[in-house]
Amino acid sequence: MKTVNVESVFFVSIAAAVSASAMMLASAEDSTWPAGWTPAVAAFSYFLIERRQKLRLSVTGANILGLICFGVATYEFYGASLLGKLLAGAHLLVYITWVVLLLPKGIRQFWWILALSVLQISVASILTNSPAFGAALVGMLLLMIWTLSAFTLYRARRRVGRSHNGIEDSLASPQETAESAVIIRNGLQIDTDERWVGWRFTGIVGFAFVASLFVGGVAFALFPRIWVPQSELARIRNTSEALIHQTGFTDDVQLGEIGQIMQSDDRVLQFEITRMDTSESVVPDVFAQAMNLDEIMFRGNALGHYADGRWTSGSHQGMGRGDYETTRGFNSRAADSDFRIRIVQDPPISTVAFAPVPFNNAVNRERRGSIEQRRFSYSLVHQLREGRPRSEPMVYEVWCTSRLLPQNRHQPRPNAVGLREFFEIFQPMNGRRASEEQDYAYQWCITRNLQDSLPGLTRLTIELCGSDTTRKTDRDCLRQIEQYLMGGDRFRYSLQGSISDPSIDPVEDFLLNRQTGHCEYFASTCALMLQAAGIPARVVNGYKGCDVNTVTGKFEVRQKHAHTWVEAFIDDNWETIDPTPAAARHDEVQTAGTLDWWRDLRTAMSDVWFDFVEKMSPQRQEAMVRPWIESAKNAVESVQRQGLWATLKQFWNDVIRQPGRWYSGQVWLVTFVLLSGLVAVTRLRPDHWLARPFRYLLSFLDRNHRNQKSVVRFYEQFRQTCRRNGLTLAPSQTAIENAIAARQFFARKLSNGELVLPDRIAGSFNRIRFGGTALTDEALDSLKADVQQFAALVSAKNRSHDG
Repeated sequence: MKTVNVESVFFVSIAAAVSASAMMLASAEDSTWPAGWTPAVAAFSYFLIERRQKLRLSVTGANILGLICFGVATYEFYGASLLGKLLAGAHLLVYITWVVLLLPKGIRQFWWILALSVLQISVASILTNSPAFGAALVGMLLLMIWTLSAFTLYRARRRVGRSHNGIEDSLASPQETAESAVIIRNGLQIDTDERWVGWRFTGIVGFAFVASLFVGGVAFALFPRIWVPQSELARIRNTSEALIHQTGFTDDVQLGEIGQIMQSDDRVLQFEITRMDTSESVVPDVFAQAMNLDEIMFRGNALGHYADGRWTSGSHQGMGRGDYETTRGFNSRAADSDFRIRIVQDPPISTVAFAPVPFNNAVNRERRGSIEQRRFSYSLVHQLREGRPRSEPMVYEVWCTSRLLPQNRHQPRPNAVGLREFFEIFQPMNGRRASEEQDYAYQWCITRNLQDSLPGLTRLTIELCGSDTTRKTDRDCLRQIEQYLMGGDRFRYSLQGSISDPSIDPVEDFLLNRQTGHCEYFASTCALMLQAAGIPARVVNGYKGCDVNTVTGKFEVRQKHAHTWVEAFIDDNWETIDPTPAAARHDEVQTAGTLDWWRDLRTAMSDVWFDFVEKMSPQRQEAMVRPWIESAKNAVESVQRQGLWATLKQFWNDVIRQPGRWYSGQVWLVTFVLLSGLVAVTRLRPDHWLARPFRYLLSFLDRNHRNQKSVVRFYEQFRQTCRRNGLTLAPSQTAIENAIAARQFFARKLSNGELVLPDRIAGSFNRIRFGGTALTDEALDSLKADVQQFAALVSAKNRSHDG
């Protein structure tokens, strides 16, 4: 039979365990150095140290490397942030793991490696709350149980000894195989015709894994947890900056980047649209058509001032009532709206709440904060309560209407549907509001001195819109600028960033030279040309378009849908203009990936992880357990009130005969009780207890059983004889091993013919005790004679030796 090398199995398992824990730390840290290099070190250790034994690091060398590791970790620790200090400790764990892997390893060193692996997983749990980490923990549990089980076999076999080709799977020697069917060594029972690492070993590990998951799940569901405020570490931790640019929402707009901008599939929010009156689901295309849009748009923040390639809110341009200090309220009723949009914004939650425009109302449904609208920029902002972490999704609703909207006019502020009569009555108040709107528009959304900072753009704007004496109307200017940017093939959409003339502003370089760029360049150019014509304009950051998750069927907005457009103040209203070529941008965004299904599955798993793990509260735990407790209490009360038989009869009529109630808590509880009782009966075997007196009587009358007990008694006499004469036999050794030890110990006292007595005694014991062979009375008498002869010979030799 082909055996499995237990030593190799354990070495591979330990290398896999330390590599997996290191990769979990590397993933949580978002960095491949240093933890990501541990698998290479583990492979190097396995092939060159464990298998071929080509390299052996001395203790002195290990101490020197350890001091170097402490020095490097100390350098990383001092001067770093709180997160950097934690990572310095994590890196020290990795460095020490490398040193231990390079040492010649005994039992203690293997324990060190396992302990360091667990510590690395503990640090990783602080750095991430990703559902992938939870899935990795489940896999790590299985790997650790397997590794520790293989470690048990390795330690047991190491005590027995090594073969010339390593520690083999079988423990039986040819002589033992001939004498016995079962071998027991060091607390492990191994059938000689069965491999150590075989189906039984795999089954035990699998059962331990499933049982551990079950116990952990029960503990998670039943044991209460105490939620503490978000730690300082969690607040300051940010993902490491990527080496390449990616699409996504930013608070400010910064132009002038160089290189390819990659599409990011990270989800920003998911949403569902229903009609307000019928609660009927609406797809985004129908909603966009009703709102007179080519695609659904989620508005973010608005920026009105430009300087040196960057858009800001412009609050430093002048004095007056600021946008950040004032907010609007919402007074619309549900009857005034056509659509309800439920939005789940993914963490980390920024200040901005994204919503389609125009909207009438915005409501935070979790009651852990509120949503307000800035007075002049109309940006929706989250106002979180004290202690509310920004690492949880935010759920809110937005109400929208398509009524009373002129063509091509998409006001970002809440509509005044239902309040028109109010404003007609209070015209002075309405006029003051309009005056404030104009003051804000001309003060905060026109960049000063554009003729100096952007002379080329200003000259082109004058050519399109005319000078002060011959200037066209605002709407004609808007039409001319749109036609210039969007008409013909003059400008081309691309995510490839480049600069033709670094000596001029990025917007002028785009407008006059390369004429190729993405939405931020198109929107910036359009807004600045409007401002140069004296028309207040601002760029708006947000998202345009969406995808359908093929797993959950929900509509999702991703970072790749990030978009920038323009709002212009014309005829005392803010109008939305999107100068970016829609078809080219749509083709870039909708470029299908080969692993879209995996992305959707990962997103769905992330949602499940948050709903059932991170969002698990004591109230939800109580709601999960209470139906079971109530069902048990009702069943006990019913039995006490009307008896067991009447209760079972009622349960049969009300539940078993009603298929619709088969999935109720009562059925689950009864099923659990029945299965528990079946397991208890199978485990305890009360039939064995009842049959024990009869078995004892039959065994007393059974000659074979009496012979078996006699063999055991004679074997114990053999052991006592050895002990009285100076040889103590270990209880963990087999009968054959004891016979070999007796031959070696009494070799000088007994002749070759007399040394066969221990072998005959051990062979008889193994055949009757483990082999299931029935001894005849003659064989039993022969065994008795052998034991007595052995005792007499050893005692006589000892007396003659003493004499």
